[in-house]
Amino acid sequence: MKTAPPSQRKAKYCNYCDNTGIIHNPHFSELGENALAPCPKCVIAKCTCGGEDPFYIFRDGKIEECFCRETRMKILKINAIYNRCGINRKYRWKRLNDYKSVNKQAEDAKNTAYEIVTRFPDVRKGLFLWGNAGTGKTLLSSIILTELIIRHAVEGRFISISRNLFKTLQESFHEGSETYGESGRIEKELADVDILVVDDFGIQKDTEWKQETLYDLVDARYEAEKFTIFTSNNNPHKSFKDLSQGRILSRIKEMCRILEISGDDYRDRL
Repeated sequence: MKTAPPSQRKAKYCNYCDNTGIIHNPHFSELGENALAPCPKCVIAKCTCGGEDPFYIFRDGKIEECFCRETRMKILKINAIYNRCGINRKYRWKRLNDYKSVNKQAEDAKNTAYEIVTRFPDVRKGLFLWGNAGTGKTLLSSIILTELIIRHAVEGRFISISRNLFKTLQESFHEGSETYGESGRIEKELADVDILVVDDFGIQKDTEWKQETLYDLVDARYEAEKFTIFTSNNNPHKSFKDLSQGRILSRIKEMCRILEISGDDYRDRL
C-alpha cells in the first residue's frame, strides 16, 4: 500500500493522531478491544461505511472506497506484522510515553528513541543499549520496534539470544522438529527483515559456532544497511573486543550508536 507524502498526510489527518490516522487505546486489554483504532476526529468523522468490511460505499451509482478504508486496511496490516514480530507479552503495545526516564542516561536514550521513531527511515545508525540488568533496555527496544511498526507498517522481529535464537537454530538440525532443515531460511529472514531487535546480545559466546553465527548475523545486516537494535548487560568496548577476533565489535561500532543505561531495577516499576 502506497503511503501519502507527509504534506498530504498532514492535510488528511490531524494532530490528535499525530497525523497518522491511527490512535492507540492504552486500556484495550481491560476493555476487550483492539489496541489500534481509526482516529475518531479525522477518520471516523468522515467514515460513511459504518466500519463494515471491505469498507466501500455506494454513491452516485458507483462503488467507491470509504474515506476510512486506507486507515482500516493499514491497521489490519500492522496487526498481522505485530502478531509475528516476537515481542515479549509483557512489553507488547508499549509506547514511548510508557518509558519513564529515571536518570540522565535513560533520558538520553529516550530522546534518541524519539529521534529514531520520528525520523525513520531516514536514520543513519541503529542502536546498542547496554547497562546492568533491569534498567529498561528491553522495554525501550520493544517500544521502538512497536512505534516503527505502527507508524510505518514495516516488518520487524524481536529475538532474544538467551531465550530463542540459538535454541531455534539448534532445533532445526534435528529430524522431527518443526523447523528441521530450515536454519538457512531462519538466518536469512533475520538478516533481511527491515527492523531487528537482538536482546541479551553477547551472553552466549562459549562456542566457535555461536560466535560465527552472531558475526554472520551482524555482518549480513551491516552489509545490507538494515536498521538493528541490540541490548546487552555488557560494555561492548570491553566484553566484545575479543569476540570473533574483534570483528563483531568493529561492525557494531560502525552500524550503531552505543548508549549506556545503568541504574536501579526498572522492572520494579512495571
